[in-house]
Amino acid sequence: MTSSEAPGVSETRHRLANHQQLLAALARLRSQRASDPEVARQLLWMAEAISLIGVLERRRVGEMGVDLAAWLAEMVPIWRRRYGPGAAEIVLEAEPIVAPDSVASTLALIAQELVLNALSHGRLPGGGGRIAVRLTREEGLCVLSVVDEGPGFVGAAPAERFGLWLVRSLSGQVRGRFTLSGEAGVAARLEFPL
Repeated sequence: MTSSEAPGVSETRHRLANHQQLLAALARLRSQRASDPEVARQLLWMAEAISLIGVLERRRVGEMGVDLAAWLAEMVPIWRRRYGPGAAEIVLEAEPIVAPDSVASTLALIAQELVLNALSHGRLPGGGGRIAVRLTREEGLCVLSVVDEGPGFVGAAPAERFGLWLVRSLSGQVRGRFTLSGEAGVAARLEFPL
């Protein structure tokens, strides 16, 4: 409980976190029983989305919002565990930025999609590599960037599948500007006001 929270608020947050853990666990279990691989993949995605919202609650700064840098720092080992040995190394550089509740979960979903995409597609040939995740302030805006060392793409950006479509859609909800480039590795960048 933060010093600025009323006594009942901490208990409510704790109960919500427990409910989120239960929902995430149920979605994971259901994904293991799904006979259709795409259904299993979508249920696992939902479980991860629910879990990241639970982690957001732990990084709350009173009524101000969520400490995004602390949230990213807690998520890095979770992302590493998901992809196991041989996955790219995730290097985090994050300034302390507090996002209000109105955009915190949206920014978290965007960050998760970008990092998981880099882990899936941004590996060096033969495995490994490095993914740089940065959260900074530049010229009055906040900037979230995820850059991998993978093969990148030449010419047009890759076909827009669900993850990229979701990031572009959610970027509008935070009044952000999303760009993607891929000459040497892929660099994803979201600029947004706070």
